[in-house]
Amino acid sequence: MPYYRSDPQWQYTANANWIKSKHNVRFGLDISHQNLNHTQPELSSGNCDGCGAQGGFTFGSGPTQINAAGAPSGSAYNSYATFLLGLPTQMGRIYMVPEVFTTRTWAHSLYVRDSWQVHRKLTLAIGTRWEYFPIPTRGDRGLERYDMVNNKMLVCGIGSVPTDCGVNMSKTMFAPRFGLAWRVTEDFVVRAGYGITNDPYNLARPLRTNHPLLLGLIVPAPNSYREAGKLSAGIPAIATPSLGNGIIDVPGNIVVQTLAPDQFQRGYIQSWNLMVQHKLPWGFVGQAGYVATRQVRALGVMDLNAQRVGGGLASAPFNKLFGRTAPTVLVGPIGGSHYDSLQVTMDRRFAHGFQTNVAYTYSKAISNSGTNNSDDTPRVQIPEFYYLNRSLMGIDRPHNFHWSTVAELPFGRGRQYLNSGGVGSLFAGGWQINAIFTRQSGIPFSVTGSSSSLNASGNTQRADQIKPEVQYPGGIGPGQSWFDPFAFASVPADEHRFGTVGYNTLRGPRYSNLDLGIFREFKVSERFRVQFRAEAFNFTNTPHFNAPGSTGVNRANMTIDKNGTVHLNGYSEISTTRGTGREGIDERQFRFGLRFSF
Repeated sequence: MPYYRSDPQWQYTANANWIKSKHNVRFGLDISHQNLNHTQPELSSGNCDGCGAQGGFTFGSGPTQINAAGAPSGSAYNSYATFLLGLPTQMGRIYMVPEVFTTRTWAHSLYVRDSWQVHRKLTLAIGTRWEYFPIPTRGDRGLERYDMVNNKMLVCGIGSVPTDCGVNMSKTMFAPRFGLAWRVTEDFVVRAGYGITNDPYNLARPLRTNHPLLLGLIVPAPNSYREAGKLSAGIPAIATPSLGNGIIDVPGNIVVQTLAPDQFQRGYIQSWNLMVQHKLPWGFVGQAGYVATRQVRALGVMDLNAQRVGGGLASAPFNKLFGRTAPTVLVGPIGGSHYDSLQVTMDRRFAHGFQTNVAYTYSKAISNSGTNNSDDTPRVQIPEFYYLNRSLMGIDRPHNFHWSTVAELPFGRGRQYLNSGGVGSLFAGGWQINAIFTRQSGIPFSVTGSSSSLNASGNTQRADQIKPEVQYPGGIGPGQSWFDPFAFASVPADEHRFGTVGYNTLRGPRYSNLDLGIFREFKVSERFRVQFRAEAFNFTNTPHFNAPGSTGVNRANMTIDKNGTVHLNGYSEISTTRGTGREGIDERQFRFGLRFSF
């Protein structure tokens, strides 16, 4: 069956203004309604990468590595051997019943804001916003929720199961905001603000394809050294369930996503800033200030059936209770993030043929989940070790410098030089140059270790840091180390614990890029103009190297042969570029064009 998408959206808004004396009051409402109507499953089956509608297999190192104290950790070669033997360490497939799934989502909000001109030099803005996000539904019933006490799936809106799944959504979500603008002098202005924004995360996203609508089969291995099955035997079939009275059995190898019962506490974001702005000589305006955000109770995901350290599949809580082996993913307010920054800019608006902008940001971004998006699968899913996820976010760049400019060359008619016409004006006049330069810190990345020491599938093992400081030799390319490869060691296979090094504690190469452009406009007549454009992206052809292993490196990949030769095998090596250039191409590119306007 082909993919089919029909996602109509409706939005109803009304705004009004009331002006009286020094007050400008604005108020209104905003109601939105979103429908999803899809065919074909599009999500992976829990933690089974690539387990789509056709099914997929994962081949780890465990079945072909030595299971003994002091034995070397598994490597990519073991994983390849596992593949050749047809011993997948995980397999799965997703089915969708019926062939079309639907979701219906509403969002309601009211707001009021007063802009109060307290004094000719002082303006205050005070307001609040009220929002209500009902729990999403299907087109003909409610969603689904897993009953963690009785190991049943509740099909909401069927039989005695309430349409809202027994989950109460708050109706008292107010988001106040405050701001001020104070003109201290004609050349000096102070601005400040504080506001709360309710997390508008659409719960239909993680819950839209759930059991029994989406049947996500995942078959894990019983422990880190065993296979999940035989490649020759294929993936087990899934029986199609009946909705019955809305309370149905859920197979132990089917992935489910669920909300917690009772009151659902949606998170919010606090934002504040304090900026000072000053007019400078030669048409420049400078601005500097502190900008920060705090994400509180961010909606995230956590596997309540995560295997415990050293326990393998037998230690999964619901496996002990109900024989349930597949992930049981809780969607709830479990995350959070911090962002603090010093932001400095200097601008000159276009005047006399020249404009420029210089901006510098010094910042730090930390996430409790350790991911850029709060609903990404965390590296550590075991609830009692969830705190280990706290780390720098992948988007963290402590230093970020940006400069852009547009300049008209001072030649030709109406300009400072060669303005009397003639050959010089003809060839030198009408040219414009622009440039964009960016320089920023490198990408943070993690050093991981062999997962066999954890024996807890679904969690990312960390390496041990065995040197007090990590040196950066700065090598680029095969066989070259970006950082000291001997600063870390894998956790011994018989020590069932997490490694000592945190996530995203190392950083890749800095990023620098310069784009240049030159334009020339020809006036053909009063109505017709022709513009010639020549542009160079990454003009200096500077490589934009990625972090080692793109996002992380596994200490277990490095081996030392009997002759003492070190084989990095990707560990600490940089072998790719970021692909952040135009159309994903980092190499220098030239582009030429003609533009006709009339």
